[in-house]
Amino acid sequence: MLLFVVMYDTGDSNKMKYGQISADRSTNAFIYCCFEYICEDDQRKFVRKFHEQQHVSDQIKHTLMELVLGAYLSSCDMKLRYDYAINSETPDWCILDDRSAVIGIVEMTNFHIDKATDNEIEKQRSVKRSAVYWRDGNKNNVDRAHGRLREKADKYKHLIEKLRVPYAIAIFADYKVALDFREELLPGLVDENSGLFGRSEISGVLNIENNVKGKYSFRYATNSNAIRPLAIRNGSFPPDAI
Repeated sequence: MLLFVVMYDTGDSNKMKYGQISADRSTNAFIYCCFEYICEDDQRKFVRKFHEQQHVSDQIKHTLMELVLGAYLSSCDMKLRYDYAINSETPDWCILDDRSAVIGIVEMTNFHIDKATDNEIEKQRSVKRSAVYWRDGNKNNVDRAHGRLREKADKYKHLIEKLRVPYAIAIFADYKVALDFREELLPGLVDENSGLFGRSEISGVLNIENNVKGKYSFRYATNSNAIRPLAIRNGSFPPDAI
């Protein structure tokens, strides 16, 4: 599994607190880079998940992106907890105040190309190590992406209404889909007739992209209609990637 191209200095493996988490050297170093931004209890949660999922590549990718999200939000000076239990619910990330009360929720969704197109891509690759495809050949990926966001918006609707806290959704689109934030995601959020922002209580959507320099770029769209706004700054992670 390789989600980024930048190489990180792994250092002496004996100095790694949890040993070798990923078989891939660069991925392992990147995980430890993320760990620098989250608390030890959450580090151990991720270590357990990575070990449990070591033979399920798609789930590992999802867990890695949850980790990237938390590390970035923490780098923005947010106090966070992962899979923090609230009324028997465990959102991906909870934002806490100085008294450890929940003051916000951020949920993660990974968006992949549809299965039929993915199968076509892998079939071509197995024959000639490359693939030519139309990303919307089988499904409209823009509509599917907004469908995923609507599902996430509904998932914790009851919880945020009970807690009266803001709720944001982060989305990471697989490179095979290549959704454009400004031209494809944003219009479906802000359209005055059918946009998600006018039909839900989410505070915003945080788009995550993996750029060619090895950093993850974060761009946030704020819901101006939200009763409980949540500010998340645009930026990139890790801040010291080469």
